[in-house]
Amino acid sequence: MEKLALVVDSTAVIEEDLFEKYQNLFKVPLMILHQGKSYIDGEDITSDELFTRFDLAKDLPTTSQPAVGEVLDLFENLLKNYEKVIYITISSKISGTYQTGVLAKNQVDISRIAVFDTEITSVVQREMALRVLKMNDEGKDFEYILNALEEMKKNSTIYLCVDNLRHLGRTGRVSNVSAVVGSMLKIKPILMFQDGAINLHSKIRTLPKAHSELVKLLKDSDLKDTSKIMIAHAKGLPYAEKLKLEINNLYPNQQVYIGELSPVISVHTGPNTVGIAWIR
Repeated sequence: MEKLALVVDSTAVIEEDLFEKYQNLFKVPLMILHQGKSYIDGEDITSDELFTRFDLAKDLPTTSQPAVGEVLDLFENLLKNYEKVIYITISSKISGTYQTGVLAKNQVDISRIAVFDTEITSVVQREMALRVLKMNDEGKDFEYILNALEEMKKNSTIYLCVDNLRHLGRTGRVSNVSAVVGSMLKIKPILMFQDGAINLHSKIRTLPKAHSELVKLLKDSDLKDTSKIMIAHAKGLPYAEKLKLEINNLYPNQQVYIGELSPVISVHTGPNTVGIAWIR
């Protein structure tokens, strides 16, 4: 069995006890920047603290990918003790994290390092990481794991309902025109990851109706018993818990995981965001 190290970025929101359980699991954090100060994603600041601290600020925070040097140093150190490294990143369409990983890989060892663009983020990214760890424990080789990740990517979906498009519009994740229109009409948009980018799926007038649409999208997907269902939220736990109850009525045998979006992602979505994700 190859000795494999798995690296994730902080948007995968993996619990600290899993880093203690898996000695071959490592994390590279993204950063939040505000008024000349920098905060390590999920370490120096939580999502709740993010919204409380910056709620009244005139200028909202921005985010930054990991530095190439930081990733390069990590790769060099890992290859002293591991035969192969897989780095699972947030979608390259919404962050430069993947490109940074590729730059570092090219300077260290192309053949022993794989940088995997999930074309998604958050709870799906987390599930991909957990399955890599499981496959590694089962003795699956490097190429088998990479092929399995590609298959998971093809079958992964996230739909997000945001309370206000202002955050996504400000940070360029959707057009500013859409953000202005959404704010004026009090629209609660449902967004989806499509080919790695965030696109508008539909416009709903109220949050309850938008949340009902999320459940309908899940129901219409006709998932199997072996599919994995997840919920993500940004300061929207009550909404997430209500969605979980509705999902449990549809799929009583499913263990539905609820995860909080990382502060770096929450900067772009804003509070009261909730989403449903699955891997078919």
